[in-house]
Amino acid sequence: MNKDMANNEQLGAKKAENVQETENFGTRFINFFAKYQNVIYGVIIAILLVIAAIIALNKFYFTPKNEKASAAMLAPMTHYMAGDSLSLSLALEGDDENDGFLTIISDYKMTKTANTAKFYAGLSYLKLNDKEEALNYLLQFKKKEDVLWYACQALIGDLYDEQGDESKAISYYKKAVKNDDPYFTPINLFKLGQMYERSENWKEAANAYQRIENDYYDQYQNMGVAKFAENVKSKL
Repeated sequence: MNKDMANNEQLGAKKAENVQETENFGTRFINFFAKYQNVIYGVIIAILLVIAAIIALNKFYFTPKNEKASAAMLAPMTHYMAGDSLSLSLALEGDDENDGFLTIISDYKMTKTANTAKFYAGLSYLKLNDKEEALNYLLQFKKKEDVLWYACQALIGDLYDEQGDESKAISYYKKAVKNDDPYFTPINLFKLGQMYERSENWKEAANAYQRIENDYYDQYQNMGVAKFAENVKSKL
């Protein structure tokens, strides 16, 4: 009985301590708030003002500007689709009546359309065989459109591969294969496997080929990946 009473007293003491700590915390919080309430209210109001400004900026500036930029993309895209050197130059530079990709990029900064224009500017330079400028604009393309972004990473990988920069090529091919496109992903996985083979990283090469077999078996057969996979596995 005495032991039970002692335990009860200890539990009661702990509960009292907990209550006291809770009360102390509550008191401290109230005192802190009373002391700094003007600052706290100021911070809250500032945050609300920033949120309101962002909403207003998007509604009254970026949305209309993006719509205007989207309309301006029609002419350069038409030139780009034509594909000849003169048309590609017009797609980039524009003419007396229409803006080109480069003007859209500079005049409609921070819009989704300007970002898309960077991608097509890169493609245009690539078709004109100006690989330095192509790489410059492709590297500026931000991930706002998933399908184009993954294709862009593969193109950057190709350009670094041509430059002999295997490390950067592998880095961008790895980004490209995070997509699940039934056509382009296995092609980029194969490129990645080839890069790993060159650096004699047989394990990663085998993994790339294995993913093609597991996830894209039709392409695995059509691309003749089996012989490359067998060769790599023999070196593990």
